[in-house]
Amino acid sequence: MSATTLNAAPRAPRNPFALFVGAATCAFAGVWMSTPLAAILLTEAGVSPALVGLYAAMVWGSALATAPATPWIAGLVGGAFALHRIAGGLAILGLIGLGFNPPLWLWFVFGAMLGVGSCLTWTTADAIAAALAPEGQEGRSLGLYQTFVSAAIGGGPAVLLVTGVTSWAFFVSAGILALGLALGAALRDPPGTMPRRMRLTFDRLRPVLWVLAAPAGAAALCGALEAAAGAVFPVQGLALGLTAGAAAAIVIASGFGNVLAQYPVGWVSDRLGPHRALLGCGVAVALASLLWPVLAPGWGIWPVLAIWGGAAGAIYTLGMVRAVQRFAGPTRALGMAGLNTAYLAGGALGAPAAGVALETLPAWGLPAALAVLALAGCVALARAALRHGH
Repeated sequence: MSATTLNAAPRAPRNPFALFVGAATCAFAGVWMSTPLAAILLTEAGVSPALVGLYAAMVWGSALATAPATPWIAGLVGGAFALHRIAGGLAILGLIGLGFNPPLWLWFVFGAMLGVGSCLTWTTADAIAAALAPEGQEGRSLGLYQTFVSAAIGGGPAVLLVTGVTSWAFFVSAGILALGLALGAALRDPPGTMPRRMRLTFDRLRPVLWVLAAPAGAAALCGALEAAAGAVFPVQGLALGLTAGAAAAIVIASGFGNVLAQYPVGWVSDRLGPHRALLGCGVAVALASLLWPVLAPGWGIWPVLAIWGGAAGAIYTLGMVRAVQRFAGPTRALGMAGLNTAYLAGGALGAPAAGVALETLPAWGLPAALAVLALAGCVALARAALRHGH
């Protein structure tokens, strides 16, 4: 064996995108498994609903505060994968801390660690997936990525059916996240994933904000719709005559549709353009929003809710596609960070706004509001995409 062979660099994985999708799937499953687990354990321990909500707000708030800084932190630590691994490690530490069933004040400390770690894991994963997507196949590639991410978000909590709702399930959650980091250990940053250094100036930021309008708007719209579905749809279902179990299953039905829709919508985006795909999603969400209260509580609501979840969730994927097509190099990192921040902001506003709509007009307030929001939002986003070329 020659010295050249001995000193050769480690061979890169033959299909880095597939390996990365597997790694990201484990990471998302591990984090999302912990979300209902924490809420149930705190409630069983006698913690008031207000404090349970405050804990959730701590996790989401720390994530929202962290997301915009992703490019700069990545530049400081040596790139997207470096930050992905550091953030995953921070999330694992938070999960392990929660696994020891600590005093209540430490729940908030570990919750903040989990929020920051999971957010940076997510934002770097999106940036890496965007950089790995082949030109001309952005919709299909990112649709495939989002298919597995959606499955992980929905399937992670299902692991609790095996582990049981106990404190030690946090250790299982941490182990799944660690498995994801191990799967991605051989991967390196694709060119242009994250800047090595990022210096913020107004001249650099201004064109990014202008071009980011359509992608960030799509992300915010998706966040608002999905937050409304998760927080308020079960309540609407109860008001429409569904049993408690069926009302809880609404989130499962919409999540199932989200998993199935990502790749087909990505394919449509590659063939017809993201602006046409956005219009289709807006029409589908609007029609489904108005249909499912008419069909409830009959069996016909389930396919309608699956279509609703698929169309709503695909709006974020189309925002990613648009960002990848419009940004390159260091500005892509800014664009993806803006996308993630917009989604979190939309989610923070969507749930309380949906609650107000449901309370104000119990029968048709929420469906009508969601239909108008989805249709008007997607029309505006499609026009913005066309204005800057498609």
